[in-house]
Amino acid sequence: MLPGSHRDRYQEFFQHLQALEELVSQPECDRSVLKSEILNIQNFFQTQISSLDLEALEMDVAQRSYAVQVEMDKQLKFLNMDVMFLQTARRSTTTDQRVQHIKERLRTLTSYCQGLLTMRRAEE
Repeated sequence: MLPGSHRDRYQEFFQHLQALEELVSQPECDRSVLKSEILNIQNFFQTQISSLDLEALEMDVAQRSYAVQVEMDKQLKFLNMDVMFLQTARRSTTTDQRVQHIKERLRTLTSYCQGLLTMRRAEE
């Protein structure tokens, strides 16, 4: 199980992701606001999540946490690209597709957070 300090940061990251999901779900989502919020989430991840001390954790928990962090980082980079593609979309069908991609990435990131927040030690 993750220590409280780790859980708190993942919980906060989870809440940021949920807020971003709500923003994307709005019918007329402002693309510049969306881009700004994505950058804020990426910054939070880099400063608050990537900097967590995994060496202080039990080995199995540290390994799983690290693996999930790598995947989260990758998804955040893809999310940034999706938003850039959204900003250049001109047709409504293309815009809808890009928004759907963003929602899927956010769901993936949210599921990673939930997995970490509910993680138990291997022997439990």
